Amino acid sequence: MKRITFISFLLFIFIACNNKDAGNSVQNDDQAAVYLKQGDSIVKITFDTLRKTVIKAISTKGLSGALMLCNVQAKPITGMYASEGITVGRVTDKNRNPENTLSAFDQAVWEKYRDQVAKKDSLKSVLISRNNEFHYYKPIFIQPMCLNCHGTPGKEISKELLTVIDSLYPADRAKGYKAGDLRGMWHIVFTKQMAGKD
Repeated sequence: MKRITFISFLLFIFIACNNKDAGNSVQNDDQAAVYLKQGDSIVKITFDTLRKTVIKAISTKGLSGALMLCNVQAKPITGMYASEGITVGRVTDKNRNPENTLSAFDQAVWEKYRDQVAKKDSLKSVLISRNNEFHYYKPIFIQPMCLNCHGTPGKEISKELLTVIDSLYPADRAKGYKAGDLRGMWHIVFTKQMAGKD
């Protein structure tokens, strides 16, 4: 049902933004607001799906089983609510999965978020226009539950789980976090064709 609602909303945006008879084009601020709202919606539903999947796996298979599930399912779940013209991903400077490494383009937003954290400013979603795309970013913070796999080895991460992490992710860099730390960013790319900008 959520997927149908999501697709219907996208169709509404596409039709509304391409309606030449309306006599006025979408203003940049209005367009940005639409994409920010849509990005927030995608992040919420994707995060909820990821969280519920991990909690269920922990309750039925324990932390090791949940970690093994994440190894296989995290990327497909992250992309579950993507569609034609929309890609959904997560990026960070301390990746566990090499596919989540920051690109050179991501780096500028990442540095801005890090500066805001250092100044204790609030972090908000941002939208950047580039070529024929809108890039949506939203910060990801470490939740207490995340420390089981992303905290300090020997403290939050048990020796047994550390062995599993290191076997699944030999080049892992995603340990040593504390609750509330900036972990990474959601990165959603919308093609401008979605807004009639061919």
